[in-house]
Amino acid sequence: MLNHATEVAIKIPKTRFQSREESQLANEMRLFRHIRHSNIVLFHGATLMVINGGSPCLGLVLEWVNGGNFGEYMQQLRSNAVFEADGHAFAYKILLDVARGMTYLHKLTPVILHLDLKPANILVDKCVPPKGKITDLGLSRFARNSLLQHKVGTEKYMAPEVARRTAYGPAADVFSFGRVIIWIITGELCPELISSTSFKGQEDACLSQTLDEVASSCLEEEPHMRPHFFQVYDRLTTPLPPPTTTKIVL
Repeated sequence: MLNHATEVAIKIPKTRFQSREESQLANEMRLFRHIRHSNIVLFHGATLMVINGGSPCLGLVLEWVNGGNFGEYMQQLRSNAVFEADGHAFAYKILLDVARGMTYLHKLTPVILHLDLKPANILVDKCVPPKGKITDLGLSRFARNSLLQHKVGTEKYMAPEVARRTAYGPAADVFSFGRVIIWIITGELCPELISSTSFKGQEDACLSQTLDEVASSCLEEEPHMRPHFFQVYDRLTTPLPPPTTTKIVL
């Protein structure tokens, strides 16, 4: 590595001759040109890559984020016995960062829908406290005057209206965020599990109650009953846990 060089990640199609993946990369490049936010992975540019003597393929040059994705990060915390001490506050902070990033996307003109929000598409910067960054806009779309109706995303995190191929909008991302909360805190996707999770101490009990309320509101069956992301963000900031200064090594 060159002295003072910037580390980057280059995203390329996973397999050769995958026109669908190349189309998604092109879609990401188009969207990234409109996006710049501290809780969304930074887009540096695009390049053509020649791999193993094959045809040139599109590659996206993105910010390198050192902590892996959110799911992997939480598994590491649990395996290192850090979760009981600081994991709840760390998870809460990253969820807050995601809500902030999604608020930004949904306030753009036109609105950008992520449409595949899940732990694997949230990266973690292992600073103290950790920082969450949204990534993977391959399935994302501008939401203009008409609502979308095609089925897209990951089944476990997909809003019911998306699964039914009925008209949907920003509330679909909110539903996915509710599923992310459930999975991150409990390791399961069963909504009733947050309330029964053992959070130790008054502060953790407060976090549990807040996350329970936010997740429940995000997972409303009817899209119009779900909060907007700016409302989710406001709820997560009240109460906001004090910043931790604990240093962790994963």
